Amino acid sequence: MEAPGPVARVARLVVPVACPGCGLLDVRWCESCEAPWWEEPLRCETGAPRLDRLDPPLPVWSVAELDGRVHGVIAAWKDAGRRDLGALLGAALARAARATAPALGEALGAGGDASSPVAVVPCPARTAHTRRRGADLPLLLARAAAAGLVAGGVPASVAAALVPARGASRGAGDRGRWRAGPARLRPGAWPATGPRPAVLVDDVVTTGATLARAAGALAGSPLVPVAALVLASAPAPGEVLRVRPASASGALG
Repeated sequence: MEAPGPVARVARLVVPVACPGCGLLDVRWCESCEAPWWEEPLRCETGAPRLDRLDPPLPVWSVAELDGRVHGVIAAWKDAGRRDLGALLGAALARAARATAPALGEALGAGGDASSPVAVVPCPARTAHTRRRGADLPLLLARAAAAGLVAGGVPASVAAALVPARGASRGAGDRGRWRAGPARLRPGAWPATGPRPAVLVDDVVTTGATLARAAGALAGSPLVPVAALVLASAPAPGEVLRVRPASASGALG
């Protein structure tokens, strides 16, 4: 690799930049750490035991498996001020949504009916975290997912229908917001004009607790969870089912 020139060396001192996945200097992200975000999305709900309680089951697609590089990218985006990574992650989730759109469209009968959009529901971060980060990151992911579904032929729009649970402790992480009690449906989140399919969106799925609580919070509302999209998932011990773009039929089964 060519050594950085004097301008790059000065810039490194003033505003240090490094790949968040591997630490390579002078690049926003390297090709190796970018590669996982270009993979086809994978089915990952079998590796999330808390999702077993949902009936009917909730299909979940993930862009990447949560290894060290992927974790580093997500952590830098969320908590290290690397807002530039939103371009990488948003585009990755949009591609995943577009890849899953044929399966969703076929299963839901959405077709081209723009009057009946799928509701893309972000799992919200705590207000304090959003304020500290200076951006509503779950909402940004939901917008990317909705754009990907639309590009794939499934009418979709964002519905910020959930708010964090009451009483979340100050020191709790994003997952801790759900342990404080049941998540709440935002009043007036969706017009009561009949059931609407909903796709949940989150950054990471490990046990599936966050997605399970989000689905539970929507129970009784017009929004009916039918699938979820996440950036990364903890590797499952068994086989992981990948989406086959050439044959989306039955992919929700």
